[in-house]
Amino acid sequence: MNSPHTTTGWAHALSSALARAAGDTALPDAARRLLLTAEAGPLNVNRGFATTKFPLPGGRVARPRLLVAELTDADWDRVETAIRARPDATAVAGTAAVSDLLTDPAHTGGVPLVPGPEDISHTCTCAPEAAGAACPHSVALGMLLAERLRTTPAALFTLRGRPHQHVKKRLRASGAAPGGAGAPMHGPPVSGTPPAVAIPPQAQTPAPPSLPAPPIPDPVDLGLTGARPVPTGALAEPPAPLPAAGALDALAADAAHRAGALLDGQEPPACPGPGSDIARFLALPHGAPFRQAAMDRLGLDIVGMGHYRLAHTHGGPGGAAAYLEPFTVDHDVLADAQARIQPLRPAATAPVVCEHNRLTDDAAGIQLRYGPDGRWHPYRAPYGVWQPVPGPSADPARAYRAARTAGRANRRTP
Repeated sequence: MNSPHTTTGWAHALSSALARAAGDTALPDAARRLLLTAEAGPLNVNRGFATTKFPLPGGRVARPRLLVAELTDADWDRVETAIRARPDATAVAGTAAVSDLLTDPAHTGGVPLVPGPEDISHTCTCAPEAAGAACPHSVALGMLLAERLRTTPAALFTLRGRPHQHVKKRLRASGAAPGGAGAPMHGPPVSGTPPAVAIPPQAQTPAPPSLPAPPIPDPVDLGLTGARPVPTGALAEPPAPLPAAGALDALAADAAHRAGALLDGQEPPACPGPGSDIARFLALPHGAPFRQAAMDRLGLDIVGMGHYRLAHTHGGPGGAAAYLEPFTVDHDVLADAQARIQPLRPAATAPVVCEHNRLTDDAAGIQLRYGPDGRWHPYRAPYGVWQPVPGPSADPARAYRAARTAGRANRRTP
């Protein structure tokens, strides 16, 4: 009997590679002490590198970066071909819980998904002169990444150069299904099933003569024109776990609203996730009564809910998604945006913090958040909390100008 797929092997494999890459046996102990005594920032995994931050004495921050060699397109093609050839392709790699069977290169076309020590290097702002050398911060970063892989190994695909989503799409495109139905297979058929053989047209057996069609039944009077009593009074609440009657009414009203918009030739807004769709729902009359339920669902307080709705007002579903949570963006996107806003910054030598999908210019009091709609959404923090302002744009320079304009307008408001 085949053993169930697990994911913990990814953490062990990466931890082993990191320990060999660090070389100094004292570094892992120092990194563990660091994780116990200092609160790490959010873990950011991008193509070819992972980052986080740790506090330093004097209010400074250490920003370690773990650099990992990306696989080539040819390597990834071999990996995907090997996975799709498995009868259990979808079970092994069709969800974010990628089986740790794939830590063995024998199952990935001979291409190791887990980086070896030679594929790993380190940088950290705690000692910029020692670029390439490991430090407790960068080793601790590796430990955080290994812990994430324990439950979400799909992050390693991004780190090695190709998001796991690509693999899932190709599995679906190839017809792979859970348990292997539809997955391409190599070798003899299983369970004694003979292989299908293509028969040339001239050798095919003639079709049997067609049978007479069955008689058409007599029409039945459905009585659709007669009067029917209309239910009066409140209907009983649906049984659990169905939504309450009020929620079902709101869902029906929302479906009718979408249908009406389509009939009027209006394209419904693309919502990148349930969080951004909630913002669209709350902006409509039938969604207003569910504001508190939405706050509980999203974990927002009253101020946060107000900013969330502002983000939707200014930027639509993409703005709401950019407000709710950070997500990883290609490093080149952030670097290009930073270069574009540099001429507009009032304090050109002040640092710009790049984290996840966010560029923060603390000196100017401006933050730009890159949304799933491909636009930069401007933010200001007039009261110490970042809040969305009008003017999202695909051009980060225009979004930055919009944030400065909003700042001047706030100063003129009595």
